[in-house]
Amino acid sequence: MRCGTRHTAALLAAALVAMATALGACGGGDDGGGGGSAAAGKPATLNVGVIPIADVAPLYLGIKKGFFGAEKLTIKPVLAEGGAAIVPAVISGGNQIGFSNTTSLVIAKSKKLPIKIISQGDIGGTSAADAPDAVLVKKNSPIRSAKDLVGKTVSVNTLNNVGPLGINTGLDKQGADYKKVKYVEVPFPDALGALEAGRVDAAWVVEPFVTAGTAAGYRVVMNPFEQVAPNLTVATYFTTEKYISENKDVVDRFVRAINKSMSYAQAHPDEVRQIVTTYTKIPPKVAQVMKLPQWGPQLNEATIQRTIELTKTYGFASSPPSIGDLLYKG
Repeated sequence: MRCGTRHTAALLAAALVAMATALGACGGGDDGGGGGSAAAGKPATLNVGVIPIADVAPLYLGIKKGFFGAEKLTIKPVLAEGGAAIVPAVISGGNQIGFSNTTSLVIAKSKKLPIKIISQGDIGGTSAADAPDAVLVKKNSPIRSAKDLVGKTVSVNTLNNVGPLGINTGLDKQGADYKKVKYVEVPFPDALGALEAGRVDAAWVVEPFVTAGTAAGYRVVMNPFEQVAPNLTVATYFTTEKYISENKDVVDRFVRAINKSMSYAQAHPDEVRQIVTTYTKIPPKVAQVMKLPQWGPQLNEATIQRTIELTKTYGFASSPPSIGDLLYKG
């Protein structure tokens, strides 16, 4: 995948701590995209770190429909492997804004990194029927249920993020020992290939890769997002405290535009399916039948709180932040 580096949990943790030490309480990023604090209402260019998955379709739709342009914002999407890889890019100032699963942001904040969630990103399903994510296995796999993942190797796009959080939660609910699952990092576009080659026993993916996998004959054994909570705030857009302090007007304009984009995406699924093919390698036939994430401008704070609690339960963050410390209220 472009613009991404595969990180082990240990390397990521070390990098985040190093950045926190260097930056102190100031945060990264410096301007609206070109040197100096952007004055109120002035044009600004924003590098926005994203993953090439269906979840970020509203950003691309917002660019196309002119919602960001109406706020005098030029958006440049920067592709990465996962939310955990995007966090350092935003902290360093390479990206002004990033899209990341909420779990990675809770972990980053627990390490005293100066970040704030600024808007909703996408929402999970209410049940397996509308889930946009899944753990897949081969058709002839002996894994028949979530419990059978114990002792097996499961691919996730990033360690200690929302995928393992949901899988652990599902196993815990069934009384299974989630600690005996071995997670390995495989970017979403490579996950089905790893499963087919036998490098992993199961693969956690999100749309459009769920539909591509089931079309190829793979079976669903779990939907991790929905194990955590219905209508889970899966991912959000975020920036640094410093960037907010120096560019509050730009941040507020971005929030208005992305909120409008998410409402538009929710109301125009056909346009979502079309635009997904422009920034991923997903064939149009797959895009037309995949389950779409849900979008809306309101953060589901109850599910963010649930995520915060589970990061401590599973040892992802020993001292997770309060929800008040994590959210930017404008």
